[in-house]
Amino acid sequence: GSGLRASNAALNTTANNISNEQTKGYSRQEVTQQASDALRTFTTYGCAGAGVDTIAIERVRDSFYDVKYWDNNCKYGEYQSKAYYCKTIEDYFKDDGSVGTSGFKTIFDNMSAALQSVTTNSSSTTSKAQFISAARTLTDYFNNMYGNLQELQKDINLEIKQNVDQINSIAEKISTLNKQINVIEMSGSKANELRDRREVLIDELSEIVDVDITEYDITDPNKPDRKTGGTRYIVQIAGGQPLVDA
Repeated sequence: GSGLRASNAALNTTANNISNEQTKGYSRQEVTQQASDALRTFTTYGCAGAGVDTIAIERVRDSFYDVKYWDNNCKYGEYQSKAYYCKTIEDYFKDDGSVGTSGFKTIFDNMSAALQSVTTNSSSTTSKAQFISAARTLTDYFNNMYGNLQELQKDINLEIKQNVDQINSIAEKISTLNKQINVIEMSGSKANELRDRREVLIDELSEIVDVDITEYDITDPNKPDRKTGGTRYIVQIAGGQPLVDA
């Protein structure tokens, strides 16, 4: 009977793994089994085997690779943002020097040429008008560039605010999952799916800011050697600032 129950648990776990093959963040699960305590028969051949017990259904996941992924995901998110804004600024200042471009070098060269024309032909009203027009174009360039950079700063400030809101939203979800996980695991079960969901949230968080995760077993205050089954899960961001501690 115990063997059939253990085999059924293993079969159900395999079916669950197959069903969740495409589920984002899902960790493969495996059944941990051990021999049941033998029965004393008080005979010459000793004890009789009592079958097999299913100890737990646990995730197959290496926390070392989680930490490495979070570290690199943070770097990726940082440089992705920097690359985007640097490319935007580069486009603002772009000037290949060809006819018709509106970059600083082209506009400044046009003004210098107009000034040279005034120097060599100071009596010409046309050359003076061309110089004034070229100087006005340069002034417009500076004003437009100032406006563009101001708008870019507003965009960056808005993105920072949105990221802060997203960090707070993720923190609330992690805190809720911490409570749910502890309720389940203090009753003796493993909250595998909830732990997967929590680590997907850490994945999302790591793309915005650097994260540092610590998890401690909670012990009985009266018996420090006895684990309660619950854990204290701490999330720190931005070089050690506490975000979630439960």
